[in-house]
Order: sequence, then structure tokens, then C-alpha cells
Amino acid sequence: MFPTSKACSLKGQPHTRMSSVCLVVSILLFCAVELTQISKGNAALVADEISALEVLRDAFNLANWTGDPCDTVDWISCTGAKTNVEGINLRDRRLTGSIPAEFSTLVQIRELDLSLNPQLEGDLPDLTAFIILNFNASFCNLTGTIPDLRRSTNLEILHLQSNNFVNVLPQALFQHSYLTDVNLSSNPQLTGTIPSTTQATELKNFVLNDCAFTGAVPAFSANAKLEHIALQNNRLTSFPFDLQAVTALNTINVDNNAISGSLPNVPVGSSQSSAGNQVERLIFSNNFFSGGIPSSWTQLTYVQEIRINNNNLSGPLPDDLSGLRDLETLDLRNNRFNGTVPRTLAELSNLKNLWLDNNNFTGIPQVLQNKAGLNISYGNNPNILTILDPNAKSGFPVGAIVGVVVAVLGIGVGIAVLTILYRRRKKKGGDDQVSKEDMPSSAQSFSLKEIKAITQNYKTLIGKGGFGPVYYGKLPDGKEVAVKVRASDSKQGADEFLNEVRLLSRLHHRNLVSLVGYCLEAQQQILLYVYMPQGTLQDHLFRSGSTSTSNPSTSTSDNSIVSSSRETMSWKKRLDVAISAGRGLEYLHKDCKPPVIHRDVKSANILLTDKLQAKVADLGISKQAPELDSEEAQVNTGVSTVIKGTFGYLDPEYYVRRRLTTKSDVYSFGMVLLEIITGRKPQSHRFPKSSATTLTEWVRNAVNADQIETIVDPALRNQYVREGMIKVAELALMCQLPRGAQRPEMGEVVRALTQAIQMEGVYVDSSARTNDYDYFAGDEEDPNVEDPVSGHVSIPLSTASVGTSRSTESDPICPPALSTIAR
Repeated sequence: MFPTSKACSLKGQPHTRMSSVCLVVSILLFCAVELTQISKGNAALVADEISALEVLRDAFNLANWTGDPCDTVDWISCTGAKTNVEGINLRDRRLTGSIPAEFSTLVQIRELDLSLNPQLEGDLPDLTAFIILNFNASFCNLTGTIPDLRRSTNLEILHLQSNNFVNVLPQALFQHSYLTDVNLSSNPQLTGTIPSTTQATELKNFVLNDCAFTGAVPAFSANAKLEHIALQNNRLTSFPFDLQAVTALNTINVDNNAISGSLPNVPVGSSQSSAGNQVERLIFSNNFFSGGIPSSWTQLTYVQEIRINNNNLSGPLPDDLSGLRDLETLDLRNNRFNGTVPRTLAELSNLKNLWLDNNNFTGIPQVLQNKAGLNISYGNNPNILTILDPNAKSGFPVGAIVGVVVAVLGIGVGIAVLTILYRRRKKKGGDDQVSKEDMPSSAQSFSLKEIKAITQNYKTLIGKGGFGPVYYGKLPDGKEVAVKVRASDSKQGADEFLNEVRLLSRLHHRNLVSLVGYCLEAQQQILLYVYMPQGTLQDHLFRSGSTSTSNPSTSTSDNSIVSSSRETMSWKKRLDVAISAGRGLEYLHKDCKPPVIHRDVKSANILLTDKLQAKVADLGISKQAPELDSEEAQVNTGVSTVIKGTFGYLDPEYYVRRRLTTKSDVYSFGMVLLEIITGRKPQSHRFPKSSATTLTEWVRNAVNADQIETIVDPALRNQYVREGMIKVAELALMCQLPRGAQRPEMGEVVRALTQAIQMEGVYVDSSARTNDYDYFAGDEEDPNVEDPVSGHVSIPLSTASVGTSRSTESDPICPPALSTIAR
């Protein structure tokens, strides 16, 4: 009914005229009311949601808006009627601080993306009332528990990887019938059992690696569409025996857990259909699996990689493996397999890597040993014998073979005699000599007279290491230097001297100690470095009875020259030093072609400027690794070499197998991280209220028991963020995993340390690329160094032939450091 105007009720007016006026007025009033209602219906968002958006805007310093937010704000999307926010995308917005509680007002959100904001911290707000479909908060610094999303019945994607969430997962978290993609990896404080996935029938990707989950792996019996399972680096103890119901399975990785029992059966499909025969990668290494290889595995036509090394597997291998036509890598090392290695492996045209070391095999076919393009190893199988191919025919008569053998033996004897004579001659002439002709032209030479003037005739001894004593000196222009003089009884000789000069004369990075020059005169071998007035990291960690100060040589704690009285280094500064040293090592590993392996990473070889900037020192015993193809980057190859380094920091894999890789440096760096956490030396073997016998074991026990405070250096006086300390401790333990392939790369180590220091409230400018490059001595431009943006610097190949090899422009290159700081 139309509203009635007061004017229409007046008496004494003509009836007809009044009726018309009343009708018009009534229509106008009705239209006004309706327009008001329509205006309210189109009045954009409800007030509570507008308020919530304004709080978000102010909390994260986002741009202001005018008019309807649904039309003008680029990081939200609204429902069709514009009454509610249904999407928020703040991906990679450099958000800082925590998410305000008002966020919980936006309950209609279906798409929520907060990813790639490493300084976004704190707990997630209450999301129990949300109806999210896609939720991505990966690569942030969020803490607290992962929310219960029970109302998000249509949840499809859940990405919360690389945060610091804690405690157990809600038991209903994966009970969503539309859920397809889960990634909670790299949350090292997520613990407890993994919830059931029985309702997630659409699940395709299930990634929960690098956490602390325990107990059993879900059965996956209802997850037929599941393609990728990644559960490596947890503490899981059991695995479902049968995965044949997971017919879409492509990849499974449970490396580095504590799983016992038998290897699972996997889907193989049928001869009429390819369904189920899609498995490409099976990685079950570093567990406690027992028994043999399931027969179903021999039917995996498309499998490319099988890694079951470091388990308790036993028995003979299946005879017929010819069905594995796409297999490229088979790793069976460190088990108890026996019998004869199947000849059918030789029929696999794609097989590139076959590793059989440390088993009980008794026979290996010759045809397999001779297979072209196959990288095969079968060391430490004490009873193994070569089985000749019965179909092979010799191309030479027996007499010819005998003649060749005799000739080879004669040549061998001749070479041995010549070698002995050469060594005797070399010993008489002095085997530790190197001439100026061996030195690179880019290195500056000093005379012995100049050295005496620089050091005032060796007046001030500031340290002593494995190479010899170190003296304080000053160049004519006033630049301070440390002068390292080789001692007559030094175990380091011409190889180390030449190696260091060649490397440091061409490598230039703000986190590597700069070489000033050298002296070769009167059988003296002397090196000059930029002076490091704050000594070594070891000096600061172990202030009483510490090693020498300002010593760029290899130091030991037994050779103290000056007792340090420095103040305690704070946790933030320790992290900063670790990050800087890590960048120096990352430069050697990643930017040098081929990579340079330091080989003696320790706190005594991390030197500090007057502003406590860290620089890695002592490349005398470093080696260059073979340059790997990108496709083989995960293969644990390296340099076969004699053992050199410092006790307590040595990679056990390098020590046992004589195989040196960049991961050997990572292991040693992990020990340095344990030093900065605990304030204890790597050689320590007694710990308070603990039965641990090694520093690594002591820290691991504390981390597993969530008692990090018991192992932290008391000198830090609890001045640290607990979560960050745990993160660094777990990183150090990852660096010290027994197998190099398990350890992170130095770049990953630096990124994790950067996250830890950000947790301390320290801002890290990831765009400061140019600061990562040093010219000569760090302050002045050296005209001999090429452009840091466009140029490359060369490094020598090997110093194996000291006295004959020369540094040339065709040497491998190591460009100035532009990539190590920009992450």
C-alpha cells in the first residue's frame, strides 16, 4: 500500500483535485523509500568487513582507497552483490608484523593468499568460522598451531610450508572430500601423528617433509588419485604395507625417517590397462626397512629412480629386472643384500647409476661391469666375484694375451723405478720449493727486505697456526696486514702455499679474506693478508685460553698467543657472522666453476673485521670438485683425495670413503653452528646431566626433548628468540646428517639462517646485491680486478703438479659474487 501524506487528509479541498495530488505525492514517497532500499542494497561491503579491511590496510601499510573497496582495492575480490569479501591476495607484499584479530570478521573468504612474506609473523587469527577453498600462507614466519578448518568443507588447497607452526595437527584437517593439494613442509616444530586422509578422496599431492611427525604414515587406502607423497626428514616409524589402491601414484619419498618393516607393494596396473603403472620415483633410503624388494616393483615400467640405500634389507635381488625399462638410478648401498647381481640389469638401456656398495653380494656379471655409460660401484662386498659372460668370445689368442700382460708388467716396473728415482732426486733438492714462475701474475710479490720492514723485523707475533707464525705488519701506505711465515717444521708445503696464492689472487668476495701478496726469497714462503683486528670467531666464542687474534692461518686452540678479553658476542651477532661466512662458502660452492671445496671450515678460520664482519680464511688445502651436469646435481660425487682437515670438523663420509664434496664443507659448517649455539668446542665429550658423548648427540637429544635451553651457551643469558634458536639447532643437525646427499646446500643454509635472524627482529635487505662484492682489501678499488658486474675472475685448476702448472686465462672461472646475497 502506498504511504499516505498528511496533505491528503486536509478538508475543504475539491475532491478530484485532491485525489490527483495525493496520488502523485504517494508515488514520489514510495519511490524515495524504494530508492533508499536499493541504495542500501548496493552500498558495497557490510560495515564490519570495511572496518576489518581498514585495520589490515593500516597494519600492513597498504595503500589507501577511495570509493567502494570492491572496485578500487587490488588485493581483494568481492561477491557479486559486493556485500562480502571473498578473496584476499597479499602475496609477496613484504608484509611485516602479525595478522590483526579483526581479520576473523571476513568469514566469507574463499581464496586467501598470504605467501612469500618472510617477515609476517605471529599466530594465525581464528579461522574456525571460515569457508576457505584455497589457503596459501607459505614462506612466511607464522607461528602457533595450524587452525581447525572444519567449516571449510570445500577446502581444495592448503599450503602452509616454510613457517614455524608448532604442536600437533587437528585430527579433522584432512577430512575434506574436495582437498587436492596439501603442503605443510619445513615446519620443524610440527609434531605428533599425521591425521587420517580417508575422506580426502580427491587428494593428489601430500607434502609434509622436514617436520617432526612421528608414528605411522596414513594408510592412503581411500586416496586412489594421490600422485605425490613427500614425507622425508621426519621421525615416522611405520609405513602401510600395501599402496596398490593408490593407482595414480607417481612419486613417494620417505627418506631419513625411522621406519621399520617391509617395503610396500605399489600399484602396477594390468596388461590390459596402463592405470596404476605410473610410478616414477621410489625413495625409501635412510630408514630401517627389512626384508627384500617386493615383486611388484619389478613390473614398474616407467620407474626412473629407486633409492633404498641405508636400510636393513637383505636376501637376493629378483632375477628378472628387465621390465624396468626406464630405470636410470638404482641405489642399494649399505644393506645386506646377497647372491648374484642380476644380469638383466645390463639390458636396461637407460640405466646410468648402479650403486651396490657395502652389501654381501657374491657375484657380479662382467657384462654389467662393462656396460657403456653405466656409473657402477660395488665396493666392500668382500665375497664378490666376476661372472664371465658365457657367450663372450675372446678377440685375441692366449699367447697374445700373455704377451700383453708381460709387457704391461714391464712398463709398470719401469714407471715404479723412475718414480723412486724422481722422488729421491726431489728430496735432495728440496720438495717444498716453489718458484716465482709458478705464481700467478695477478698476485703481488714482496721481497724479504720489504717483509722485514713491514713487520719491523718480525716484532709483533699475533698468532700461530699449522702453516707457521703470524706477525703484525703495516705497508708503506699505512694499510695493516697479517704476515704468515711458513715454519720449517710445517706440515703444509708448496702445494698449499701455491694453492692459496692462486685462489685468493683471483677470488674476490666480501666474505673471503683478501690476499695482499706473497714473498718467495731465500727459501722462505710468506703470505700477506688484510689484517683482521677482531681475530677469529673462535676467539670470541672461547674467550679464555682462546686461539690467537688476527690470525688468517689455520689455528688450533693449543697455540694461544694472546688471551682474549672481549665481551660476549650476542646471539644476533653470532647469526650475522654465520650468515656472512655461509655466503662466502656459498660463493665458493655455487659461483665458482668448478666448485671450490674449502676443506677446513672451522671457527678458527672465520675472521672478523673491526666491525665484526666475517670473512672465511685459509684456502691452502682447498680442492676443486668435478663440475656436474645440472641433471646430475643430486649425485653425491666429488674429489677422491687423502684426508686433510681438522679433527672434530671432519665429514665422516669424507673420512670413511675418501670422497670430498661441497657437502663436506656443509658438515663442518654445521659444527660451527653448534659452537655458536652452545659455546662448546667440537672436541667436547662430557656434558652436564647427559649421557651424550659428542656435541652433536648432546644437541640432538635436547632438540628431541624440546629442552633447547639446556644446551644454549649460558653467556647469552637467554637473550634470544627461542623459536629461532631451535631453528638454527635443527639446521645444524641437518648439516651433520651422515650422508652428504641428505644435507642442505650452503644456499639453503644461508636462507634458513636469514629467517632465524629475522625472527630476532633484524631487517635483512635482500636487494643489496652490490654489497656482496669486495675490491682489493675491501676499501679501495684494485685496478687489476675486473668489473664486478660484467667481468669474471679466473681460478687455477689443481696444484697437483706444483712447479709445472701455470695460471692462464683459460682457467675455470669464478665470477664476482652477485648472486649469493640476493635471495
